[in-house]
Amino acid sequence: MRRFLIIGASLAAAGCIRIVELHGDDNDTDAVPVDAPGIDADTSAPCSVPLACLAPDAGKVSLCGWIHDIETDAMIAAASPLRQACAATTADGPCSLRVRFFDALDFAMYPTGAVPSAPQSLTVDDCGRFVAHNLPRAAFGFISIVVDNGAGTADRYVPTAVPYANAVASPVRAYATRRTTDAAWTTSASLGGPSFVERGVLVMAYVFHGVPHAGVQARRNGANIPGDDFYFGDSMSTRNTVDPARTNTGPNGSVLVINSANPIAHDGVGNSPAGCQWPSRLGASPPGVVSVQRFEAETTAGELCP
Repeated sequence: MRRFLIIGASLAAAGCIRIVELHGDDNDTDAVPVDAPGIDADTSAPCSVPLACLAPDAGKVSLCGWIHDIETDAMIAAASPLRQACAATTADGPCSLRVRFFDALDFAMYPTGAVPSAPQSLTVDDCGRFVAHNLPRAAFGFISIVVDNGAGTADRYVPTAVPYANAVASPVRAYATRRTTDAAWTTSASLGGPSFVERGVLVMAYVFHGVPHAGVQARRNGANIPGDDFYFGDSMSTRNTVDPARTNTGPNGSVLVINSANPIAHDGVGNSPAGCQWPSRLGASPPGVVSVQRFEAETTAGELCP
């Protein structure tokens, strides 16, 4: 039996909840040629410039942005990008990755069996930029962007999911997690037994005006979670080395949380900007997956912190 998990935000329901699966064509969604809808034909623009993101048709969603490495926080790009769409799978770089889209609820409750939702067109380029045009709207309001190994490539990446609302404004961030990153986290944390990814891990990133925020302690259901929260000792925005002695976020503003097997509220406490707070989000850590949530400081009215 599938366990129902909801990731991203609280969902209000009156009476009952219906489960609706969105079916794609296949488990692989391949990149399409450079002339696909939403792709800027100007290949002279630097990789830091987002691709054109066409507005979706009525009842659809377009998601566009960059793929970032979860450890370095840098955009994943080819060594010498030509700023062209991936025409074939490569050994490394963004064209070695698979980018898929799921109803966030469906993926969270059964990540190995969830069916991807197919956009009308999907393009990933060698800068690590992607454009997904005309995705079906998710039944419960959130679409997860999931990145892992491309077809026929070495098993170097684990599924990494980031939920976004149906109405989110692009550009957005997708993340990819290398197996070597999981090994670095697990070793530095002195985590016995299964690794972080094998257990399932929720990466919570606290940010203020887009900048990582130090001094925040993760909470689950309004309570501290000693033993289940692991903070980093990195001196910059990278997420490489866990510091087992640390009890709040460092310069990267991030924490690894395990044992959130069921949907439950997560937030943060400490060092919030004046007049602001860390929002509460429902989240979970299904085994075999890196789930990522960004917590932007907000006012008590739920607006972004000024």
